Amino acid sequence: IAWNFDLILNHGVEGLMAMHREALDRAADDRAREYYHCVLILLEAMLEWNARHVAALREMLAGATTDAERTFIEENIAVMERVPALPARSFREAIQSYYFQWLAVMYEVPYGGNSPGRLDYFLWPHLRAELESGALSYQEATELVAELFIKMDERVHLSDGHVNTIVVGGMGPDGGDAVTPLTYMMLDAFEQLNLTHPAVYTRVANVNPPEYWDRCVEYMLKGGNRAQILVDEPIIRAMTQAGRAGSPHCEGSGSPHCEDEGRMPFADAAMYMCGGCMEISPHGMNSDLLFSFTYSVPKTVELVLTGGECLRTGQQHRLSVPRGLRDCASFEEFYATCVAEMRRALFVQFRCLDVYSEEMARCRPAFLQSSMIADCLERGRSQQDGGARYADYGGTPVGVQNAADALHAVKVAVFDEAFVTPDELIAALRADFVGHEDLRARLLAIPKYGSGDPDAQATMARLLTDICDIFDAYSNRHGRYVKPIIFTFVWAPEMGASLGASPDGRRSGQPVGHGLTPQSCAMSKGLGTAVQDCTALPHDRVSGGASTMWDTDASWISQGLLRSVVQVFADQGGHIFQGNMTDVEELKRALDTPGAYHHLIVRVGGFSARFTSLSRELQLEIIERHRHRR
Repeated sequence: IAWNFDLILNHGVEGLMAMHREALDRAADDRAREYYHCVLILLEAMLEWNARHVAALREMLAGATTDAERTFIEENIAVMERVPALPARSFREAIQSYYFQWLAVMYEVPYGGNSPGRLDYFLWPHLRAELESGALSYQEATELVAELFIKMDERVHLSDGHVNTIVVGGMGPDGGDAVTPLTYMMLDAFEQLNLTHPAVYTRVANVNPPEYWDRCVEYMLKGGNRAQILVDEPIIRAMTQAGRAGSPHCEGSGSPHCEDEGRMPFADAAMYMCGGCMEISPHGMNSDLLFSFTYSVPKTVELVLTGGECLRTGQQHRLSVPRGLRDCASFEEFYATCVAEMRRALFVQFRCLDVYSEEMARCRPAFLQSSMIADCLERGRSQQDGGARYADYGGTPVGVQNAADALHAVKVAVFDEAFVTPDELIAALRADFVGHEDLRARLLAIPKYGSGDPDAQATMARLLTDICDIFDAYSNRHGRYVKPIIFTFVWAPEMGASLGASPDGRRSGQPVGHGLTPQSCAMSKGLGTAVQDCTALPHDRVSGGASTMWDTDASWISQGLLRSVVQVFADQGGHIFQGNMTDVEELKRALDTPGAYHHLIVRVGGFSARFTSLSRELQLEIIERHRHRR
């Protein structure tokens, strides 16, 4: 989630209080009156807290011993006596106003994924005149940005996964170029700081100048594995596409608000940002259940294949349809059973989110943050109580590529070529292929998604579409959507550890793939083939964003080559591009002598972290990923 901090930048806390006092006077019901009253309590508290800081500065001033020290303190007092109470008149005041309200909101809702969002877009109007007149130099403005980043990092310096994301560049709500000098300042400042917070990611659009695209690629190549490139046109298209799959469904909670309103208008979608890692959300318009669960797709395939038996523990699970691979006369029957079980499991998650939302509205209303979420003021409700313009939920189906490769292998091995029976396959999986090495070799030889094989790619596209259909089929308690958000975060080794061996030849416990990126073992035909397979998927169906991870050999990749790959990825409809450019041998040295490599930052899965701070499992997963060399 991000909130509309420009309200305080432009109107001040006092202006925001005036809006809520006026709304309180004309409130339509008791719930609205309670909401406005509580917002006013918190806004007043923010002003009192700021006044305590000013008082502390005055005490410091009394003890100052030099003219330079006195001048510095007096300048800060002058700024803080005005903001955040009143509108910011300068870039320095805007920076301070943003930072203070950010601290206040983060005390109220201290979670990862509470993000600055489009910080360059909203701060630029406060810098433009000063920069053009020469009242503030480019270097002075960049130093203020760097100071803000350092202060934001202090709060979560040792918690790399506690992601607060800034998304710069891209297009504005009118479809025009939103890249400004402040966009470049933020990239320059963050690239020069060895920090992981706040994360700074770039949006690219066809309306952006070529030199900006080049800067984004340079940041990806030389920015210490902290970059992430988001492509505007396909992401906005996915957000604005109209209609649920097979509409009207409205099968979920029985909400009366089941009319199909479409995703959202272009102007709202064009203001998208990343909540934390890469959860796509319109800035300041969505309530904060947009990322709320993970779901292991390959685990469902495993349980259906075995008739409910977990291959890691031997525990028997109850399925909605008590039928396994042995009971299926055709691949279509087996596939349909898998999808039906996915639907059951996901609908349980969706219904849980309705309960969470209702309880959050009651027990965790987040009045301060809600006061800056679109439409809460007009509706007189907090964000989880129906106030937010969009009350979309979201969750992450992990390991879609692993499930697709397993399904394709079953189709080929058991049904098309019939070189193994269901019982023989299950026995081999239970044994983790020990004593079944020849069978594993044949299974590994079956083409996989990412290898350029049209049948394997078609299975992946079909499964992704069916999963998105399941998400689209549910109407939440607000009559809104549950969005698929495809990324992997730290779950590649964790989810892999919960899986037994799989029909595509994968051994038990091996990590799952990242986002929509093909499995490492599938990308033997090179980066171009893998990107082609990936971007041919129906990205328009992934309304919460789809990430990809493209780790490359540091001795092979170059600015020109990476620029070409990113351009193809964008032109063909990919959503989010990320990857590591660090030499694997350096990572191995860091594994052996961590004390000498605290500075080393790696891309984990939607966020970046100090390599030495990660678990051993994550470190090994990053080292063992496929590195593209051609």
